[in-house]
Amino acid sequence: MNRIVPIALVMFLSVAFAMAASAGESSNEITAANVLRLMNDYRSSAGLAPLHSDERLDLAAADRMHQMEEESFWSHESPRGESPFQWLDRHAYRYRSAGENLAQGFETARLLVQSWMESPGHRDNILSSAYEDCGIAIIDGSTLGPSTGKSIVVMFGSQRAQAQVAHTKK
Repeated sequence: MNRIVPIALVMFLSVAFAMAASAGESSNEITAANVLRLMNDYRSSAGLAPLHSDERLDLAAADRMHQMEEESFWSHESPRGESPFQWLDRHAYRYRSAGENLAQGFETARLLVQSWMESPGHRDNILSSAYEDCGIAIIDGSTLGPSTGKSIVVMFGSQRAQAQVAHTKK
């Protein structure tokens, strides 16, 4: 009986450690919530207000991703020269500033956002005080066909208070 208690304790601790490790891995999974959290961590470190998830921008990012899948391209502009910001208009997000970050082939949220932070244009979008909202779309693979990792579209924006509109693509 005395040997059963230590064995049970070891088994319990093993399960607890496995669950904790698993929870840590899931927090690094590429999900919209994790990508937003990590971008906001960088914004907080820079003294900026957090980005807020906006359903209209989520829908715009999803439609943007769908367009790239349907037309088999990966670029800020479509092969027909269409701007990614048309999707904001289509979802009634009246913006004064808008930006877009694209990434593909990533397996973890931390590496994805860290890579954006190492790219001046992507970093500028994440740390722009001009943006208040964002929408995120994620798919497995690539818009160009079968591939490993995930493809990510982030649409940044702030709602229009004036007629002035600015675009940035990274």
